[in-house]
Amino acid sequence: MTYTKQQIAQVCQQFGSQVAPLPDGIDGAQFLWAISGNESSFGANCTPRHEPAFDVGGIYGNGSTMKTLLDAFGSAAACSYGPWQVMFCNLPQGINPEQCGDLQTIAQGTVAFLNSKLREFKPTSLSQIGEIWNGGHPMQTPSAGVAAYVNQLQQNYAVQIPAAQGQ
Repeated sequence: MTYTKQQIAQVCQQFGSQVAPLPDGIDGAQFLWAISGNESSFGANCTPRHEPAFDVGGIYGNGSTMKTLLDAFGSAAACSYGPWQVMFCNLPQGINPEQCGDLQTIAQGTVAFLNSKLREFKPTSLSQIGEIWNGGHPMQTPSAGVAAYVNQLQQNYAVQIPAAQGQ
């Protein structure tokens, strides 16, 4: 599944103002754009990604939340979805895997999850938000993989969102 950069840009601009609370100087639309760059090359690769650790037999697959989701949706519950590759288990209840192909639905779910993490951890920088998105929490010493993710996020944050069509 793919989306154009223009489609991603429009959704980032539509939902960016709903991303909160953000540290001073971080723009919600630009942040969503940057995450989509890291996770899907700005919409070019939005195919669901199976995460074995969340499936039956995986390290997270035996938790009560995942057991319930896996029983209901099978391995589709162990996938991340959309331009932001949000894990299915982190989406609001009531969304099913088939709905994750809808750009509006996955954007709303992504923002809801992101906002919950922003409220929980109160990050003070783009780097900390990247650590939370990629590693689950802010880190004193990020692993090499998380550090590389944050570096790429900072580069993508510097890539200006394309202007909305008609402007």
